[in-house]
Amino acid sequence: MTRDLKSKLTGDLKSKLTGDLLFFISYGLFLVTSILNASFFYKYFVGKPYMRIQSLCIFLLLIYEICSNGWRKQNWLGLLVCTVLGWITIRVSPAYAQRQVVWMFAYIYSARNIPFAKIARFTLNASIAVVLAVVVSSFFGVVESIAAYKNGRIREYLGFRYALYLPGLLLNMTALWVYVKKDTITVTGTLVWAVANVLVFWLTDSRISFFIAEALLAAGLLMRYFPKVLDKLKVIWALAAGSFALCTVFSLLITVLYDSSLPWMRKLNSMLESRLRLGHASLQEFGVKWFGQEILWLGNGLDAYGNSTVGTYNYVDCMYVKILQRYGIVFVVLWLAMICWGMYRMYKRKEYHILLISATVAAHCVLDDLSLTLHYNTFWMALGVILMNPKMLDWNGKTTQIAPKLEPQNE
Repeated sequence: MTRDLKSKLTGDLKSKLTGDLLFFISYGLFLVTSILNASFFYKYFVGKPYMRIQSLCIFLLLIYEICSNGWRKQNWLGLLVCTVLGWITIRVSPAYAQRQVVWMFAYIYSARNIPFAKIARFTLNASIAVVLAVVVSSFFGVVESIAAYKNGRIREYLGFRYALYLPGLLLNMTALWVYVKKDTITVTGTLVWAVANVLVFWLTDSRISFFIAEALLAAGLLMRYFPKVLDKLKVIWALAAGSFALCTVFSLLITVLYDSSLPWMRKLNSMLESRLRLGHASLQEFGVKWFGQEILWLGNGLDAYGNSTVGTYNYVDCMYVKILQRYGIVFVVLWLAMICWGMYRMYKRKEYHILLISATVAAHCVLDDLSLTLHYNTFWMALGVILMNPKMLDWNGKTTQIAPKLEPQNE
């Protein structure tokens, strides 16, 4: 090998490592292990192996940050907010396996210099591959294939540790597909994803994720073929920008004010499968603290070996009630401020697809807490981009060149 060729190869490798290669190695490993954590494959690396893999992901992310040249004044405020939020979550999440939210803030911050379209496309492809591997493995007996019967409903787990995990992942993949294909979305592609959601709904009986996914697909088609209508829906987009704040207030009010003596509330609680009652009981039992508290909620999910949780069911599904109790008032105020400011900037930039998807996530979180983590909601990383380097939302992510470190646009 000649000296010039060796120098060129070394330079190319260094360029890629200081570009986005290290980020995607770290994020890809994190994404795959997070999805497998929700499946019965988790038994093969539960405990210390899982901790070491996750630690490696964060170490690679740290190396990426050291190598990158994306430090600007406004990034320090983002780093401070993410550090505070991460510190609060560590305080109340002593078990290493519970720290998905901590690492989420690290990836939100590091995603600021990566084209979000590139992250979305990468996540979509990786998620499809891993999810299909788990489902196929369950059919061939490589991992457990469990079915649960409750309240007249039969729910297949399809290789995952709870019936809601696969529909939640499919909902995120559907949203990613709508975003990635927003300018080229077709009826054929939409039908394929619609059928996939129908099949998963038929097997798992997960209604919330199914209806939201189908609505997103229909909206994606309408936005593709009737783009001129979008600018006329200013009120809807303004509400979408404030959707997380609105859903937080609504969730807390209806949970705090729940009264079983009122017929309409009792009926609503029944329709929501006791979510209001359980949330109200949790608030009464544990209360709310400034910096959160460690709370053990017992749900229907199985452990890595397929064993059910022993104890009284008291799981709180509403994400807004859950984060308020577990992470505290300071966390919720900072978290909502970050989301609302990011959503406002998306509204001003007319990022209608992200606004729509984020609004559906906000509504979904009223009844389900899965979207709090990255593998169930990749669009958290769009916050890091829009708040610290918004021009990266304009970058299509298709080029093999490293995206330029663009200065953020003044809003």
